[in-house]
Amino acid sequence: MLTRLLLMRHAKSSWADESQTDHERPLNARGERAAEAVGRALTARGFAPDIIWSSDAKRTRLTALILIRAIPGAQQVEYISGFYHASAHNVLEICEQRGEPIKPLMLLGHNPGWSALHQHFTGQYHNYPTGACTVLSRVNDGHWLSPDSWAFKDLVLPRELE
Repeated sequence: MLTRLLLMRHAKSSWADESQTDHERPLNARGERAAEAVGRALTARGFAPDIIWSSDAKRTRLTALILIRAIPGAQQVEYISGFYHASAHNVLEICEQRGEPIKPLMLLGHNPGWSALHQHFTGQYHNYPTGACTVLSRVNDGHWLSPDSWAFKDLVLPRELE
C-alpha cells in the first residue's frame, strides 16, 4: 500500500529561445537551483519519493533528473505523455489505469492541473507556483486516489528554501 504521495509542479522554465515549442522549453538557472533545493528539502524532511511519474515535457524531465540527483538512493522515473498539461481529472484517470504503487510516489507536472490536484487532495486552494511540492501521508486503507485516504503533511515552496 502506498504510504506517501507527493504532487510537484515543474521548476521554473526558460523562455529565452522563442523558437522552442512549449513542450521543449528547458529549465532556467533559477529552476535548476529550485529543483535541487526541493530534492534536498524532501530528503532532509524524510519525504523523498522512490517513484516519479512525470510529464514528458522537457522542463518536467529536467526537474525529475535534478530531483533524482539530489535524493540519495535509486529512484524510478517514468515519463507519461498524458500528464502534459493534463487536468486533475485526467491525471487521476491515468493514475487509476496504472494502479497503485507500493513505494512513495511523486506526480510531476504542470498547472493548472497540479494546483487542482493539490485542491483535490487537501480541500484547499493554493496558487501553486513553479517548483511547489505537496506532501501527503496515507491515513487509511481506502482507495488510493480518494482525498479521504490522505492527510496533508507539508507544502515545500522553492522561495522558502532560498
